[in-house]
Formats: sequence, C-alpha cells, structure tokens
Amino acid sequence: MRLWRTLVVAADSPLGRVAPMLDELTAHLPPPNQPWACSLCSTESWPCSRFDQAAHHLRRAGLRLSDLIPLDLHPRLWPPPGPRPPQQPAPPPARPDLDEERPPDG
Repeated sequence: MRLWRTLVVAADSPLGRVAPMLDELTAHLPPPNQPWACSLCSTESWPCSRFDQAAHHLRRAGLRLSDLIPLDLHPRLWPPPGPRPPQQPAPPPARPDLDEERPPDG
C-alpha cells in the first residue's frame, strides 16, 4: 500500500476544481513493487482506463502528470527511449571545382 498525504485546497481554486479527478488518478495508482497492477481494477493492468481518463482530464486542466505520479512509476508511463539506429554518414558536399578538373568523356 502506498502512503498518502491529505491536501486541503479551496474548492473554487483551479486545483480544487479538478480535485475529484486527482482523487480518481491517485486511487488507481498501483501498489509499490507491482507497477502493472491497478489498486482498484481487478480486470485491467496499470495504467487502467480510469487512470487514463483522469490523467487526460488533469492534463487538459494544465497539470503536469509527472508532478502527480510517484517517481518509481515514471518509467512505466514514460519509458526511456530505445537505442537510436546508427545514422548513415552524410555524402560529401558537391565540389564543382573538382568536377571542372575532370577530363571530358569521350
């Protein structure tokens, strides 16, 4: 079980207006050491659809999800980018001065 903090905000403040969605988001966080299991949804893995809906609502309200999600879950929501394929070297730039030195065909 995760430890919780209680926060009191004015109901008519920007955060107070989205507090029900913040409650929904945090209620669906997985327990520590089980980042694939939703605490409430027994039929869905985490992140579950109710977590996704709450997250979408909070993002639209201008909140940063990374500030609301425990750090141990960040890699599950935002996996680190995979290795980048090696880039091919760029072709050498055209050198018109060398083309002029080339003997004519024929």
